[in-house]
Amino acid sequence: MAAAAQGTVVIKFGAWSTILGVAAGFGLLVSVLLLAAPRNRVPNRLLAALLAVAVLRLIPYVIGFAGVYDAYPWLSFAPFDLAFAIGPLLYLYVRRLATPVLPRRWAWHFAPAAVDLAYNLWAFSLPLAQKNRWDDLVHVRWIDPVEALGAIASLGIYLVAAIRFRNRYQAWLVGAVSDREDHRQSWMTTILAGLGVWLAVAFGFEAVNRLATHLSYSSRFPEYLAFSAIILWLGLEGWRHAGHAFPAMTAEAAAPPAPARDWGATAGEWAETIRTQGWWREPGLSLTEVTRRLATNETYVSRAFNEGLGLNFNAVINGFRVEAVKAGLVVEPVELLTLALDCGFSSKASFNRVFREHTGLSPTAWRAAHFQEIGGDASSEATTRPAGA
Repeated sequence: MAAAAQGTVVIKFGAWSTILGVAAGFGLLVSVLLLAAPRNRVPNRLLAALLAVAVLRLIPYVIGFAGVYDAYPWLSFAPFDLAFAIGPLLYLYVRRLATPVLPRRWAWHFAPAAVDLAYNLWAFSLPLAQKNRWDDLVHVRWIDPVEALGAIASLGIYLVAAIRFRNRYQAWLVGAVSDREDHRQSWMTTILAGLGVWLAVAFGFEAVNRLATHLSYSSRFPEYLAFSAIILWLGLEGWRHAGHAFPAMTAEAAAPPAPARDWGATAGEWAETIRTQGWWREPGLSLTEVTRRLATNETYVSRAFNEGLGLNFNAVINGFRVEAVKAGLVVEPVELLTLALDCGFSSKASFNRVFREHTGLSPTAWRAAHFQEIGGDASSEATTRPAGA
């Protein structure tokens, strides 16, 4: 607590300002940690910037509820609100998580944020009397509604673009990697959901403010309380996933026109090569790597598997793995996770999901059913498999 220099106004950080201040401090701390994270440096810097912008959005209310604006009215128009940057940072972060480089001319996405920042810096530089007159006659009536609704529209547009990119990336994963189950993009879903909630809260309060009743400074506390919860949520999850490396989606050069060929025979030949060479045992095997070894084109391999076998790359590779696991299960009692890892699965969770997709049963249920079918005894499994496999 500190007494203000002007008049009798007292700056006091009470419950409301403290709650928002704790969220702001946490978001700032995670931003600093992300900047120092050794892996995924570019995506983590974008996430750090996103959290920092979200924190700045809280600052006017952190200091406002403490009475700072009453003590120092010249702080009005201080450029804390960079809402036009939230959408671009979200979109570029999601893009950079899944691609090796940022899109061309990426900086132009921040043009609206730069214009808005320049305007607020200009207004902030005005003498206090001119600033108050500008606020009353121009800003509140004309510019503030454009800023508020424009920022909401911007976030909505970029959120849709980020969701569409995520869906495209998910479809690419199915045909390009063999361990798609280990890259289910739960973090991408989380950040998109978090910013979706942010958008809904901002739109809801702005709609009430514009269409129903003017919301006072204190009436908007629940809005910023919700923003604080989102910052805490995304900060925790963002730091937890800061080191996860997503497979990089690259734009392959256009393939030459495909020659007339029997795609079924070609797919069978390539699949047999993958099987006999044992490539399917390699965790994280990708379509790019298989294509390099086959000395052909990714488009051809994908087309051969899809048209010739009716399967995508992921299904072909994991089909070999599941068949190998099934063969291993009937030879002798064996620890399931060890067998799964030996057959190319990179985790227990992905093994269980893929095995069920291919057989309709869990590994445990499949082994029990098989032993009953041939009159064997699967009771030894209880001592040889890990709990919950």
